[in-house]
Amino acid sequence: MSRLAERYGISDNGLAKMCRREDIPYPERGYWAKHAVGKAPERTPLPEPGRASRPITIHPTPLPEPPPDLPDDVRRQMEGIHAGASSMTVAERLVKPHAIIAAWLADHAEQKRRARQERDPWRKKLYDPGDFSDSDRRQHRFLDALFKAIERQGGKIKQGDRRELFAEVSGEKVEFQLREKQKQTRRPLTADEQRWRIGNKGWKQELVPTGRLVFEIKAYLPAGLKCQWLETDTQPLEGMLPDIVAVFVAAGPLLVRQRQEREAAERERQLAERRRYEEQQRRKRDANRWRYFREIAQGWRELAAVRDFLSTLRSMDVDRSIEIDGRSVGDWLMWAEDWLQRADPAANGPEDLFKRIAEIKEWSYRD
Repeated sequence: MSRLAERYGISDNGLAKMCRREDIPYPERGYWAKHAVGKAPERTPLPEPGRASRPITIHPTPLPEPPPDLPDDVRRQMEGIHAGASSMTVAERLVKPHAIIAAWLADHAEQKRRARQERDPWRKKLYDPGDFSDSDRRQHRFLDALFKAIERQGGKIKQGDRRELFAEVSGEKVEFQLREKQKQTRRPLTADEQRWRIGNKGWKQELVPTGRLVFEIKAYLPAGLKCQWLETDTQPLEGMLPDIVAVFVAAGPLLVRQRQEREAAERERQLAERRRYEEQQRRKRDANRWRYFREIAQGWRELAAVRDFLSTLRSMDVDRSIEIDGRSVGDWLMWAEDWLQRADPAANGPEDLFKRIAEIKEWSYRD
């Protein structure tokens, strides 16, 4: 199945699913191993043709895009680190440890001292951190070599408030973690667990250490840089130290470029957002000014009716010397004329009119 699937550019599991869907028998797991020693099971016969034959179309799985090439300066720097890999070794004993590891050891010793001085058995057990395991000591030695190698390349190792570790390379923060790989396993229940168990399971699933170390860079690394190293039976993590250091050194300038690109994109986004906002305000301001212009025109139309009414009053044959509230009829006509002149928006010409329109802003109307 794996060889045939490779010819069609798909996985063997995908080909098996297709065969099951089309009711096509295929060799089960282990068939060819048994066939090689003459113990192959009987072949499953092809099913009787119960339906009209139809074509089966197989679409090959597209290959993943290759990671982008590293910049020349970064690639040369990584090659230089690999060339000097012989100088990067993990010591058998921890001598003059890095300041962070020395602080861990001192803190552990202080907890042990405090536990020894405690009289209460419960508190003594609570305070006692226990002895370092072989895996703990190995991690200390590996991290000591890693910290010193990174700092020789110009980086700096720091520890956060939550004891998270990170390296500062080219001013960029690269967080990482070293841990022991664990696996899930089932163990029989103890007598107490059997007494209080719920359900029919006679076992409990739990995580147990495997003795294999895993180093992981938790920051997102560009350009397809490797971010996790898992040791195997044939390749311990100590042999991967030069590769890890090279990735840290390469990550610095690449993260700087990535940050600069993000900042440039953010500035462009803000400029576009600002232009969009200004265009929105301009349109709103222009709409408000047109609205004000129409309101003026509506008022001017109303004033035309007032002007006609005033003209009619002037044409009437009345005694203009008659006083009303201390003012003659002629004075009242002058009073109405004065108000009409002041209310006329076109009285001072278009220049004054458009100056008043230009004073209208996008916030002049609060609808």
